[in-house]
Amino acid sequence: MDQASILARTYCIKILLILFSITATTPLLADEVISSGWIVPANTPFQTTKPLLEQVVATDSKTDLSHVRIKAEQGYWFIIDLDKQSQSKIEVIYADNSHLAQLDFYTLDENFNPLVEVNNDAYRYVNKVLPHALLPEDEARWAVIYARHSEDDRLSIGLATGNEFANLINKKLRNFFLITGLLLLCLAVVGTVYGLSHQAKSLYLLAYLMCVLSEFLIAKGVLNYFNIEFASLWYTKLQFSFQVIALGVVNFYFIHYLQSQNLLNARQDKLTVYISLFCVAALFSCFMKQSVQFAVVTVCLGSMLVVMSYLFFYWLSNTKKAMQFKFVLVWFAVALQTLCWQATLVAGAQIQQLNDMLLVLNVITFVMLLLIHERKCVMQYSYSLTHDDDTKLPNKQLLIERLDSQVKLSTEHSLLLFRPAVLINARANFGYEHVNEQIKLTMGKLAQQLASMNVLCVEANHQHSRCIARLDDSTYGVVIVGKLELSQVEQFVCVINSVFAEGLTHQRIHLIDKVEIGVANYPLHASTSLQLVQRGLQALAVKPLHGERWHMFNIENVTLSQRRIAIASALKEAIECDQLSLFFQPQIYLNTGKVYGAEALLRWEHPQLGNVPPDLFIPIAESSGIISDLTEWVITQALQYQKKMIVLLPEHIVSINISAKDLLRKDLPVLFITLLNEHQLNPANVMLELTESATLFEGVDIKNALNDYRLIGVKIAIDDFGTGYSSLAYLSKMGFDEIKIDKQFVMNIEYSKNDQTICRATCDIAKSLGSYVVAEGIEDSQSMAKLQSYGCEVGQGYFFSRPLPFDDYMQWLEENLETTTVFVNDLEKVVDLIGKNNY
Repeated sequence: MDQASILARTYCIKILLILFSITATTPLLADEVISSGWIVPANTPFQTTKPLLEQVVATDSKTDLSHVRIKAEQGYWFIIDLDKQSQSKIEVIYADNSHLAQLDFYTLDENFNPLVEVNNDAYRYVNKVLPHALLPEDEARWAVIYARHSEDDRLSIGLATGNEFANLINKKLRNFFLITGLLLLCLAVVGTVYGLSHQAKSLYLLAYLMCVLSEFLIAKGVLNYFNIEFASLWYTKLQFSFQVIALGVVNFYFIHYLQSQNLLNARQDKLTVYISLFCVAALFSCFMKQSVQFAVVTVCLGSMLVVMSYLFFYWLSNTKKAMQFKFVLVWFAVALQTLCWQATLVAGAQIQQLNDMLLVLNVITFVMLLLIHERKCVMQYSYSLTHDDDTKLPNKQLLIERLDSQVKLSTEHSLLLFRPAVLINARANFGYEHVNEQIKLTMGKLAQQLASMNVLCVEANHQHSRCIARLDDSTYGVVIVGKLELSQVEQFVCVINSVFAEGLTHQRIHLIDKVEIGVANYPLHASTSLQLVQRGLQALAVKPLHGERWHMFNIENVTLSQRRIAIASALKEAIECDQLSLFFQPQIYLNTGKVYGAEALLRWEHPQLGNVPPDLFIPIAESSGIISDLTEWVITQALQYQKKMIVLLPEHIVSINISAKDLLRKDLPVLFITLLNEHQLNPANVMLELTESATLFEGVDIKNALNDYRLIGVKIAIDDFGTGYSSLAYLSKMGFDEIKIDKQFVMNIEYSKNDQTICRATCDIAKSLGSYVVAEGIEDSQSMAKLQSYGCEVGQGYFFSRPLPFDDYMQWLEENLETTTVFVNDLEKVVDLIGKNNY
């Protein structure tokens, strides 16, 4: 038996216990004395009617007065012979109807003369519950009651001793307060549920309970306590109105439910119109006579019964849609209660107890159904909190709960996290629905493989047992119980890889990919469950090297990762707070020694982290999305400095490195145009340096992007040439203005034949393509001489100058220009002297 069935059975037992207790405290009116007497219909006063009364009592045509129907606007005189009653010590006469427009009690002696006028002021509150009169001791022979009402009604007359009458009043009040308290409690419960859930079903039930409570209070004569003049005239109509409204609320909720479940088509939407017309007709009948009311409500109930029956059989014939018997049963229960209330207008107190019992039964049933439904929703919500929606596997929360239990027991265990990369590609190609089904099948196979191994059941109940948890969209976890053994971990890795080696297939497309695996151990790597999960994710994030299939948590990797995170968080602040700076390394013509230009190099001196090299923070900026801001800062600063540098050297070329991430940005050429116009710079004096790997990125789009920059007039250089896989055809297609030889081929050119060959070939290629050649890393005159012999035009390196801050570079540039000018002048004089001597 599932949990829902157990819960439903528990609630049913509770309902039966409540009904039993109410039944036990609601006895039938069996202690009253059933009276009999004479009935005289007359609208005349007592003095006028007295002869008629004397004449009637002379006959033996007595009538049972325990249930009498009276007609509208017709007065009735009821006569009871007190001497003929079998019970002794009769002290009270009462009429079980507190709503009548007029109800007078008289006591007469043997000669039909009125005795002392009956005064019930001392018991006026009791009289509003049950109208009555106290009989004088040993004096009264006859009891006479006059009753009249504006509508057809019923009346029950009884006799009782003082104790019996007191017990009768107590029973009525007790039943009244019990049922009223129950209704108020149900209202509070449903109101609380609506306040928490704001669902339509709670609001409908709240409205229904308010109607039922109002109808019940009016039926029990509560309006009499407020001395409302029209209470006796309108109580039946008000009671009837609330009954009709309650029935309408249930019907409209039934429609609302059908529409929410898409069980009504265009033709069946007419049900709304039918029920609305029935409710309006029944509501208007409240202003008519009781006979009309009874007929209208009966017809409405019958018509709606036909509609409900049609829907019932429509559901039975439609197997694709869920069958909800409870809503049909609810409607039938309300209809039965309405018919029972109408029957009380005819049968009176004889079925009043049944009407109250039906009211209690319906209210408790409805509230219990609501609570059961809410409990089911809470259970479903709780289940969704601890399980994945797509695969129904235990999620991170449930995994941490199980890990917490292991930590409390101080049991050594290891968390193995794995991320099948194939899932990401599969979702992009196959869609979520198909992939989720494939995940369920694959995880089922993996669970079968792991069942015989020493794993922890993350979820174990009477339905299923699961050992695999899903942490996020593509990360899963398995808990290995026991001491950490590398051989055991390797066994788990083999099992996981073998299961996912089959890959995923959909419509003849087969995807196979690697599985990333990370392992962390308690208590070796973590002291809490949350920390263990974090350690496992950190191990999972390590890049695989040298064919490694899995990674154990390593504190060194964590330290490096934390440093990368700290750099990423500080880099944004560095850009905004101007912590960055540009250094310039001169580029020199090898043949003449003149300054060609300078390469702008980015430097970062952090107050806490110290000097952060570009090789470290540039990749971090690319991965964290800050590279765009960084590139804009470099371009802005470099062009500002270029404006000052061309004052000293108009032909000065500034080289700016561009990241591959920013090469395809459409707004970057716009930034160049804006800054070039703002500083009135010649675009031909700006060189964009792109790494060889960047130029191979995205193929055709790179060429289109480079064309955008060439339209501006900016020159393009390929940096670190020789470290990538560029071909001659590729270089010819891109048409670079400058080719830079990487420093790893220049620094050992004096001793390495291979480096000499590469440098010579690069110079030859550049000449054939019409490009300049710039050599990086020149540190001595021998290297410069060799490169010069190969035809290399420009060089940069420590032999000429280290990278310098802007102010230092400006000073260096000024000094270099003076030295070069003197050298050139001296050289011209020597040339002229040699020419004259030759002449």
